[in-house]
Amino acid sequence: REEDVLPAGAGVEATVIRGMDMFIPVYNIQRDERFWPNANTFDPERFTRPYKNPDIPEWAGFDPRKWEGRLYPNEIASDYAFMPFGAGARKCVGDEFALMEAVVTLAMVLRRFDFEFDESKFTTGVDIMDHPQDLNHPVGMRTGATIHTRK
Repeated sequence: REEDVLPAGAGVEATVIRGMDMFIPVYNIQRDERFWPNANTFDPERFTRPYKNPDIPEWAGFDPRKWEGRLYPNEIASDYAFMPFGAGARKCVGDEFALMEAVVTLAMVLRRFDFEFDESKFTTGVDIMDHPQDLNHPVGMRTGATIHTRK
């Protein structure tokens, strides 16, 4: 029987015995207010700001410089407080594929449709639930610009 003692990442040490199953509550970690203030608020800019919680001295915090040159913020930049595709040796092997698939899909949409800004209309959010079947429905952006699609 071999044991390892994991460091006190959140203030509690854990002894792990070889062969023991472990469950990491990724959903809970990524919504923990100690790591992500206003965690349930849509705030993509949070990944551009460094953050460190002095109440958790063991946590290295989030450093946006650590994901420069990568497709998305990862577990390294957040000291494992953000793991959209898992982490370590058992990390999802399809993470880069999934993101590249999204890029290719976006490229196909951009090739198929013409987009133009309608500067006469300003909105503060995205509203696609009113008429989802209407491809010409305007999409509002945070910048105040409105985009119309045309076949």
